[in-house]
Amino acid sequence: MNSIVDAGPTTDGRRDGLFRRNPALTDLIVAAAYAIPLGLVSLRLLQLSDSPLVWRVLAGVAVVVLHAATALRRRWPRLAFGVGAGMALVLALLPPLQDAAGNAFPAFALPSILVFGVLVFTAARVLGARDSWVCLAVALAVAAVVVVRLWNPQVWGRPSDEGELIIWRAALTLGITATILCLWALGRLARVRDSYFAELREKAERADADRARERAEAARAERDRISRELHDIVSHSLAVMVSQAEGGRLSDPTAPTAATFATISRIGRESLRDMRGLLGVLRSDVGTERAPQPGLADLPALVDQVRAAGVELVDEASGDQRRLRPAADLAAYRVVQEALTNVLKHAGPAPEAGLSLDWHADRLVIRVHDTGAGPDVDVDADSAGLDGMRERLQIIGGSLETHGRAGEGFTLTATIPYDDGSLP
Repeated sequence: MNSIVDAGPTTDGRRDGLFRRNPALTDLIVAAAYAIPLGLVSLRLLQLSDSPLVWRVLAGVAVVVLHAATALRRRWPRLAFGVGAGMALVLALLPPLQDAAGNAFPAFALPSILVFGVLVFTAARVLGARDSWVCLAVALAVAAVVVVRLWNPQVWGRPSDEGELIIWRAALTLGITATILCLWALGRLARVRDSYFAELREKAERADADRARERAEAARAERDRISRELHDIVSHSLAVMVSQAEGGRLSDPTAPTAATFATISRIGRESLRDMRGLLGVLRSDVGTERAPQPGLADLPALVDQVRAAGVELVDEASGDQRRLRPAADLAAYRVVQEALTNVLKHAGPAPEAGLSLDWHADRLVIRVHDTGAGPDVDVDADSAGLDGMRERLQIIGGSLETHGRAGEGFTLTATIPYDDGSLP
């Protein structure tokens, strides 16, 4: 699979959907989903009841408010839970209602009471530990009122013998208490899970930020190094130009061209002074001794170092070798150096690699191939080293491509054009 080095980095991240970006809309939809089956059935039962109108109205208001509270459960969780607990308490304290057939049933048994369990779960999930414990205590208090109200089935028209009464009271107490505790525990577990995922997302974001910062720092360091090297080359060329202009002026001070040579010398000196000033700003090692910039003549030593590191490297050249201008010569060396460094880093243990320099009529083509594991999208395709090589080659009019397939190695091809400044 071929890839161009200057392809932009891909972004990796989960896009939030409509419901994740609009929690209020989500809560409203959930409230409607509960209200349609549960609320309508509860209101229909109240409509068909033969109980006094005042009790039915109170129960209907409690049902409507209870469902409305679910729409606010995450935006205002304390308010929603408090209102829901109050409405559940109202239903628990109402006297038994009569259905159309004359049978009594507790108002707390209306289907809408299930919504109170949703409020208990949400409060445990979104509130802190102290507030969630308070909500649990309130929910258990409501449950206790319900148990007391339903403790004697004869109150609401359900006769039973002594054995059935014991079973009823035990099942009622354990069932309601266990339901409240389970819903609260599930809410706390969901909160722990949410915190865990939030921490994972935060760590991933920090890691992405660290990698982006490292890439930016590496790219900046590479650009600074390229700038220093190119300024050194330009400074050298300006110094040669000034020397030649001074020589031409002094060879015949009375010639008509002497003034032209003097102008060239003056401008060259000014440019050289400005260039050295800029180089002094870019250099972080001012005052230290600096070695001469390397070139293709130094490749044999680099090849020996790579072989000593364990790479089975085969190097070859074809065509008539030319002397490149200093910037191109330095770029060619740096490209080979970076490519062989990548072989050492990513090609695996005891890799095999090949280096070829093909001198064409108008350009130099450098190829470095290895038989390693192939490209790693996260490392190679977006590495600062390859970006630095691409930038370096673009400055001198060259190009860089990579070709690789997982399990079949990696090939880097750099093209460095000649120009009129190249020496034959």
